Amino acid sequence: MKQPLTVLHFQGRMGKGGAETFMMNAYRNIDRTKIQFDFLIYDDFEDVKPYNKEIHDLGGKIYSVPNPNKNILAYIQAVKRLLKDKHFDIVHNEIFFGGGLNLFLAKQAGISKRVAHSHATTDGKGNNFAINTTRKIFQRMLLKNATDYLACSYEAGIGLYGKNQPFIFVPNGIDLESYQNISQSKEEIRSKIAIPQNALVIGNIGRFEEQKNHDFLIDIFEKVVKKRPNSHLILIGEGSLEEKMKEKVINLGLQSKVSFLGLRDDIPQLLKSMDVFLMPSLYEGLPISAVEAQAANLKIVLSTEVSKETVLSENVHFVSLEETPEKWSEKVLEEPFENNPNEDLFLYDMRKTAIQLEKTYLK
Repeated sequence: MKQPLTVLHFQGRMGKGGAETFMMNAYRNIDRTKIQFDFLIYDDFEDVKPYNKEIHDLGGKIYSVPNPNKNILAYIQAVKRLLKDKHFDIVHNEIFFGGGLNLFLAKQAGISKRVAHSHATTDGKGNNFAINTTRKIFQRMLLKNATDYLACSYEAGIGLYGKNQPFIFVPNGIDLESYQNISQSKEEIRSKIAIPQNALVIGNIGRFEEQKNHDFLIDIFEKVVKKRPNSHLILIGEGSLEEKMKEKVINLGLQSKVSFLGLRDDIPQLLKSMDVFLMPSLYEGLPISAVEAQAANLKIVLSTEVSKETVLSENVHFVSLEETPEKWSEKVLEEPFENNPNEDLFLYDMRKTAIQLEKTYLK
């Protein structure tokens, strides 16, 4: 029997962030008799392992290497050794800043298919001279060493590849049915997570890192509560800023109105408990959580830094980060809170995305 092709994903970490969630959705749906996935992560994130058991159960392996942000030479040596000692037919890079180095090392190792994949519009590392110079070097390396160019949105593609490199749009697919066929009622779900039945529930899913802008999100929610005291905020995720955000909530006297739920496996159910999905991110490609929220028929309020291609339903609103929390709160509280998907949402069926990835790998 012919062995499946092995794809090594340069991922960095395998937590429940958007790119990782997308790739796990793909892994579950791809034809694993033809394609198998392995994952490269940084040793800093070895204890971030919500998907580890599932990866191993599906037949994949996880390889840990030094974090290049701390020791670039040790990282290069470890990657070279891995590519030499193990067999990979394809590499798939999802690292935005530094991905060109990964593809260069893969080319040196003789791997003929090297896929670049953009999930964001920027790397979020600032614009000083050293960063800009390094960014340009890595981008040239990526454009020279990739054989296939994928992006989750037009803006994400331009952000990584520039305007002169053609790329293929690959939707951030999800299991649509799991968000639309939930047996529990909204009341039952709210009861389980101790949220008042009459509350206006606002939610966000995202790592507690600077990109997701939780600090500003909590400022917005404070203004919402002043206008509508029965409001409640659900925050799903983990990250380095989580404790700082909890302290902020306490300092504002909002602790009884904010639920920090950590990492969860019941996202479809939690989304059903909400009325509004709020995402004031500093930058995004096309966030999976916003696709999920629209599949759950929630009203969506996003920052203008989120790709306009995120609009997959009727009730989606964009607000500039230059606007005050007061202005944001007004948009959050505008009725109606229901939403209806448009036809574009059905492009995000993960089964279709998995077939698209298979074609990329096998062609």
